[in-house]
Amino acid sequence: MNDRQRDLFLWIWSRRRKPGRTVVALRGAVIGALGGAVFAGVMFSAVGKGGNHSVAAVLAALKDAGMLFLLSVPAFGAMGFATAYRVFSSQEVMYQSLLRSGACVPEQRPVLSGADRWPAIMVGVVLVVIVAFIVILFIKFGH
Repeated sequence: MNDRQRDLFLWIWSRRRKPGRTVVALRGAVIGALGGAVFAGVMFSAVGKGGNHSVAAVLAALKDAGMLFLLSVPAFGAMGFATAYRVFSSQEVMYQSLLRSGACVPEQRPVLSGADRWPAIMVGVVLVVIVAFIVILFIKFGH
């Protein structure tokens, strides 16, 4: 980590840490629970495409959907909570370590060069490629 990256980390983290570990972990739980609901919806949409529309078949499908939501929403919420808590803790340890070593939080956001930005640019490119593949799969194999 060079000086500009260190200063950027200190500047950003000094602002992001203000809500506290619990609030950030609860945000992670909410995001995880929403992801679990999406997961259950996608999984349920792939099941039960049969032609039987009797009351018993509909009730069985609703039971399966309820079970999917009942299992996936809390599980994904717990994963989101644990992940957000762990990431917050590790970032806080790094922040406190830098402060103890004598680094100071800058008054203004540091200006970064292109070389400092390329990792974030690559993450964005990979994200776009992954989303594009998912959309292509949904278009090609979706019903």
